[in-house]
Amino acid sequence: MKRNTIYIGLLLIALSAFTAILPGGESPDSGKKETDEGYIIREEVNTVFVPVSVRRSEGGFVKGLPKTAFRIYEDGVRQDITFFIQEGLPTHIAIVLDTSGSVRSEWGAIKYATKKFIENLKPDDRFSLTTFNTETRLKMDWGRAADRLDDVFSSIYIKQDNTALWDAILVVSNDVFKGITQKKAMIIMSDGLDNESSTTYDDALQAAVRSEAAVYVVSKTEAVKQLIQSAYSSVPHKEFVNADVALRKLAYETGGRVLYPNSFGQLDNIYAQVDEELRNQYTLGYISTNTAKDGSYRHISVRVEVQDADISARPGYYATDKLKPPPTPQKK
Repeated sequence: MKRNTIYIGLLLIALSAFTAILPGGESPDSGKKETDEGYIIREEVNTVFVPVSVRRSEGGFVKGLPKTAFRIYEDGVRQDITFFIQEGLPTHIAIVLDTSGSVRSEWGAIKYATKKFIENLKPDDRFSLTTFNTETRLKMDWGRAADRLDDVFSSIYIKQDNTALWDAILVVSNDVFKGITQKKAMIIMSDGLDNESSTTYDDALQAAVRSEAAVYVVSKTEAVKQLIQSAYSSVPHKEFVNADVALRKLAYETGGRVLYPNSFGQLDNIYAQVDEELRNQYTLGYISTNTAKDGSYRHISVRVEVQDADISARPGYYATDKLKPPPTPQKK
């Protein structure tokens, strides 16, 4: 029987689940309080926030669109856009690093690129750092303390272990993002093969969607497949196909993407792509006309009045259901 112990090394001290910090601008709420940093702290309302990327078919982001260019629908019913901003909001970015044996040869490149990415975050962004192999460990809580990275990385050891990817996604979604109401993103770096989780893929996927974080997966499944005749010769080809399908679905359902570097040595470019997307997203918000707190899944559709453009946004969310707790991993 598998044993899987999940460690959360720190308790998160985050904002109350009943407040959110947003840049000053159009807001549907009353009772606003201005802070010294120029943000507005709002009491929680049933507002659904949807980051939207608009890309030209030939490449590049479409910028400067007005609110009137957007239409948003929930379960086919048009919603009134009550919040709109054209530039990237401050983001809580959870960085999730695979520390199983499959990344041993490239751990140096992973550390270098991750540190560089964190050092270049915007002043109002926050990050956390989580590692996983057969166990999930929170190594850094939310903050901006990039100067601590060298010490933290020196405490991380690559083990010749299996990979519990679904467990890690569940823990980050339910625990690391708990209480975070601002814009969220999760960046996962892994070979994409799960062979140890006690959490099912469906539970991990649902937790990720409920967290409302866009999941960006830096996957080596393509590169690993090329090595299948050597180190991965015992892994059936079908497992790589299934892993790739699962990762693509995870990214699609959360409004993120899967990126395929040939090696983790290309992480500088991968991180830059994620950063560019987060900075060039429009953020739409609406108060759902469906007021039922039944925990149901609601489908979202975003339309933009731009020709020859590709629209990317999460396709739905789960309504509030205070009677139903989120799933937790089960030991076997």
